[in-house]
Formats: sequence, structure tokens, C-alpha cells
Amino acid sequence: MFKQAPVIQSRLADDVYDQILSAIVNGDIAPGERLIQEKIASQINISRTPVREALLRLEQEGILEISGRKGFSIRSVSEDQVRQTYAAREAIEGYAARCVAEHKAPEQIAAIKQAVDAELVEDTTDVEIDFRVNRSIHRTIVEQTGNTMLLDMFDRIWGHGISLWLFAATRAGHGPLEPIEHQSLLETLSTADPDTAQKAMIDHIRDGLERHFKVI
Repeated sequence: MFKQAPVIQSRLADDVYDQILSAIVNGDIAPGERLIQEKIASQINISRTPVREALLRLEQEGILEISGRKGFSIRSVSEDQVRQTYAAREAIEGYAARCVAEHKAPEQIAAIKQAVDAELVEDTTDVEIDFRVNRSIHRTIVEQTGNTMLLDMFDRIWGHGISLWLFAATRAGHGPLEPIEHQSLLETLSTADPDTAQKAMIDHIRDGLERHFKVI
């Protein structure tokens, strides 16, 4: 009854999504500037369909909102939305840190150390690379719990473009995090009691929230 969708169309939409998101993160698209699908399609030299798919995906993720006929613009994220995102992270990642510190399994600590060490060699002056490295560290910590439901909730928060957008806003005017911050967190997970480890993770997340509000 249904025909298989062509793979190339999906890849085009993903590519357009990445290009638009990068332009937003890097400040090439200003707040209030309208994004017109026909104009973007013409610039990229593709049909309007993958462009519309990309724009609708960004709207669903809360980054864009419809502006006029066939147009979109960057959505203003409320303070409450930002706080809810960080509060959800506290609940998930704080609990994960507690679990890791409770067991202190050598293989789990080694996996986290590998992710933390990657921050020393990556070009974290690039906001998108910095975001991926930071996400990898935090995801690895959650992954060590062995709780697939917890990991799924983590991916739901970090997997959307809005997370990169918020991360980029946090970075503005401050630059990338110093690797010592994650190294210190690793040391706490390796040596401290569960309560201390959970508090250290929550404090780490709240530092990011504070940096965000200093910017805006």
C-alpha cells in the first residue's frame, strides 16, 4: 500500500537542517530575521520540500516559529523553558552521578575518563564540536547506570537542536568550559560518596544555567 520513501530526500532535509541550525548557532541568522523556504531553496539550489521539512523540524524543536506566510523566525525561549530544561538535566544526570559513585566500577570510571580525555584533544573553540564533546561526557556518565529509560530521557533532552542552541547561548561571551571542570567531576565520581557526587553534578549543571542567564 505504501511506497518506500527515497533515501536521498531524507538526507537532503537533514543537510538543510544542519545548515540552518549552524547558521542560527553561529549568529548568521539574527533574531527577528524571517526565513523563507523559497529563498533558502534557491540559495542551496534544491527543491522546497527538504527545506520545508527542515524548517518544520526546527519549529517542532522550539527553535523557530511561523512568521507570516511561508516564513519562520527564531523563537524567543522563555526563562521558564530554560529552567525546566536544566531542572530535567539535574534530575537525570544527578541521579546518574550518584549511581556511578555508589558502584565505582573500574570499567565505568574508565569509560567516563575516556570521554573526558577527548576534551583535551578536540577543538572546543568550535561551539558545535564543544557541544558534542560535552554531550558525550554527560551521556557516558548516564550510560554507566545501565538504565535504558534514563538514557532515553537524556537523549530526548540533548538530542534536539534547541539543546545546541541553548548551549551556544551559554558559551557566548564566556568561551568553552575549561577541561578541568570535567576532570574535577570525574575525580569526584571516582572517589567521593554518592551524595557528594550527585551534588557535584547538580552544581555543575547549575553553573551552566547561571552562565546562560548572565548572557541573556
